[in-house]
Parts: sequence; C-alpha cells; structure tokens
Amino acid sequence: MLREADAASRYAARGKALFFDLRYPELRDAVELRILHFTETATKLGSSFREANPRLPWESLGAVRNDLVHEYAEIKAEKVWRFVREDLPGLVAKLRRARFSRDDVAEGRAPRPD
Repeated sequence: MLREADAASRYAARGKALFFDLRYPELRDAVELRILHFTETATKLGSSFREANPRLPWESLGAVRNDLVHEYAEIKAEKVWRFVREDLPGLVAKLRRARFSRDDVAEGRAPRPD
C-alpha cells in the first residue's frame, strides 16, 4: 500500500493544472490507478491487521475504491485529487505506524522487526 501511495503522491506532485488537463490524461490515469490499487489492497487485508489498526478508516477506503470503479470521470477526478492531496498523507502516516500481529509476521504478511 505504501508503494502505491508514494507513487500516487509523486505523480500528483506535478500539479493540479496538469492533473486536470485533458490533453494529458496519462497523469490522471496513473494517479487513479495507484489509488485504486491502494484502496483495493485495503479491502483485502486480513481482519487481524484491520482489528490491530482501528485508527485507519477501513470502510472509508472501501468506499473510495467503489467510487473509483463506478463514478463518472469528472466527479472521480475531483475526488481523487482531494483524496491524494488531503487524505493520503495522513493515511500513509498511520500505515507507517501500523501494528502487526505475531501471526502476520510469522506468515510473511508483515515486515519482520529489526
């Protein structure tokens, strides 16, 4: 998830004007795809990880994923821009502090502590 968030943030750092410029849809497409992967992963994480990290808005991330898949392009673009610029930095900070259960670490679903 962090890789996807980092990529979306880097792409969006090129600026709002370029993001919304219809002559260059590749940038918007790239950001939207990274956010889709970010939110899709959030919906597939195990319950033990979600329960260990209740400060992350798991249901909201699922709603963002659904919006990306089902909304019209212009509505989607505004939501994606706002999500990347306003919500994503806080989510990344929370993910970096995420707690993993011993089972997550033992089964390779989490980084091993140093």
